Amino acid sequence: MVARFGPGTRLAHWSLAVPFVLLLLTGLTNYWPELKAIHVGGARLFGWLHVLLGFGMLGIVAALLVTVLPRKAVRGDARQLAEVGLDDYLWLQHQGLRLAGESSNPPPVRKFNAGQKLNALASLVVTAGLLGTGVVLGVNYVSKEVFSVGLVEPLFRWHTRLALVFVPVLLGHVYLALLHPSTRESLRGMTRGVVRREWARRHHGAWEAALEREPGARR
Repeated sequence: MVARFGPGTRLAHWSLAVPFVLLLLTGLTNYWPELKAIHVGGARLFGWLHVLLGFGMLGIVAALLVTVLPRKAVRGDARQLAEVGLDDYLWLQHQGLRLAGESSNPPPVRKFNAGQKLNALASLVVTAGLLGTGVVLGVNYVSKEVFSVGLVEPLFRWHTRLALVFVPVLLGHVYLALLHPSTRESLRGMTRGVVRREWARRHHGAWEAALEREPGARR
């Protein structure tokens, strides 16, 4: 086994993933009349849960930025996610050829492949957009006296569109992590922090080769 993700990266991932999924589920109750109609104490149950979860996630993001992001390992993972290199282009080319039914050898990939980087970028943009619009909508849910209808209505439409557009991306991510035989090993990396060396060599060859030169990374 080889170490893949440290405690800080794993904490950040799950601290954001769990409330994000709960927010998505409570938001989707708007399209389920039976759930939308549930009231407790005169207030719409899932509407209030959605608002409270949203403000809670804002607090989580702020806490992570202060306590987790400064960690060296977390900054290193973030930096590698943001790096773009030739291996990313070759990986995308390889995936395109496979989809077209052509034979292709996978290139040696660093710690993150281009698909993971694109997923991280999409997650960052969508989360920022949902939290930004959600602050206005949440305040408006509590009090209609702060923001005008002319601002709230278009923001509500954009908030909804962002969430719906991201649903397929999230489902694809969950499928690859839980079900796809060749990629579900990555879930172990995000839960236990380690992956099988053979898997790392096959899917992230450049990263595994670098680990070979660092005896301290072995388990």
